[in-house]
Amino acid sequence: MRELTRRHVVAASFACAALAAAVAGRLSACAGCEYEVAGIPVFVLGSVYNLALGLLALFGTPLVRIGWVSLPGLAIQAGLVRYLLMLGAPCWTCLAAGACLFALSLVCLVPHRAWRFAPPAIAIAGFLSLPLWSGALVQSERVGALPEFARPEDLRSPPEGAILFVVYVREGCPYCRLFDRDYVPRMKNELWARFEVRKVDARDRKGLGRVPTFLIRMRNGSLLVIRGLPPYYEFEAMLDAAERP
Repeated sequence: MRELTRRHVVAASFACAALAAAVAGRLSACAGCEYEVAGIPVFVLGSVYNLALGLLALFGTPLVRIGWVSLPGLAIQAGLVRYLLMLGAPCWTCLAAGACLFALSLVCLVPHRAWRFAPPAIAIAGFLSLPLWSGALVQSERVGALPEFARPEDLRSPPEGAILFVVYVREGCPYCRLFDRDYVPRMKNELWARFEVRKVDARDRKGLGRVPTFLIRMRNGSLLVIRGLPPYYEFEAMLDAAERP
């Protein structure tokens, strides 16, 4: 049987703390937990990942290997924290989970001369590389017909010469509240066209994938679907691109 050292116990404790932060985030409707990657909620991915790290530590796996395994999660967590800060929705549970992963990687790798600087380097790289993979969090596409989740009445009587935002929302969704609180007032001041916002309950709509989802009828009649809430500057850039022929 592999030897279980004090550092293994400390690493397992940090993994459990990261798992607890993920669960707390889910229970408190953390904004980060609402996202999906490849159709799998971030909460599920993070929980399984943190649980696996804890089990590796308790089974006495060499600490340097546990440290290696922790690095991809640390990079993703750092990028997610940056994304939430860009949205204006910082989350203490995501910060706590990231801090625990960082501490775990330090415990495992700092004693090894060749790897002691890997945790801070990977955290910085994850923070800076967000634009390379943020597309996995928000998806946009032009559609030629109503998507699966939409119904004809959603677009009934569109405002003339204005943009119609049909927003599919769910009770308790933090991004839905964020859109109302921060984006709509800013759009009133900065958007280059008149607009109308219609909210639709997402509970009985199939094929949404995530909330909020936007079905947007542009002034030229084209339809744009945005799944998830991007940072405001990206949101406006998507609208600009859809307005052009």
